[in-house]
Amino acid sequence: MAKHEWMVILKDKPNSLAKRMEVRPEHLKNVLEQEKAGFWLLGGASLDEPVQEGQGPKINGSVMLALSETREAVIEKLKQDVYWTKGVWDVDGIQIFPFKSAIRSGL
Repeated sequence: MAKHEWMVILKDKPNSLAKRMEVRPEHLKNVLEQEKAGFWLLGGASLDEPVQEGQGPKINGSVMLALSETREAVIEKLKQDVYWTKGVWDVDGIQIFPFKSAIRSGL
């Protein structure tokens, strides 16, 4: 079966920033391993506003791009993430949809 790109948008639950920051090292370790394996193509935090000089980011969720055969496989990968298991993400509002990159650059 062919692999497809899947855009993933997950908002955080209200008042979950402290929990997000607490478990972030584990989250990053796991997603970086999955990125090296070719599953995640990009990922990062969604923000309420651009980062202001001298202030931390006002994080409100996550945006990721997966390469997978099915939407269900993306959901299964997300369910293993510490942001899911520790209740950071509002999983009831998850958005996952097929996507086709026209351009994409490295950081």
